[in-house]
Amino acid sequence: MAEVAEKHPHARSQSSQLSASPQRIVIGALVVFVLCLMLSSVRVLVEAPISGYETDVNHARRRSDERFAGIKAALPQRGVVGYVGDSPGTFADYYLTQYALAPLVVDYSADHPLVVGNFPKGAQDAARRTVARNLELIRDFGDGVLLFANKGAR
Repeated sequence: MAEVAEKHPHARSQSSQLSASPQRIVIGALVVFVLCLMLSSVRVLVEAPISGYETDVNHARRRSDERFAGIKAALPQRGVVGYVGDSPGTFADYYLTQYALAPLVVDYSADHPLVVGNFPKGAQDAARRTVARNLELIRDFGDGVLLFANKGAR
């Protein structure tokens, strides 16, 4: 090797560069690995559910069960009833009504003999608005929950 070094002065620096190359590969791989870990951690933090969200959803379900407990007792256990609500085009209240009255099927239509009214913002004007739909108020269960009869239902 000494002979090679004498004839070629750059041979020694090339051999030291070659021996450093595996170290550079290992360091480069570690840097890439650490960066991937950091990006993954950031992604987990960004996509983590908002604190309290699950609690809010469970609270809404529980509150919905409480609001509809009275009407659920007055309705048949099985079958199909209609639905009218405060906010057309917004289905959150409708889905919570379905959840609270299950296994009874709640159809988003007033074309049924019995129709559940869900007016969480207030039931005072609800009865007046629904009379125009040929619905007759049977009972107000409070908290915006009403039961109507549709005399013209099929």
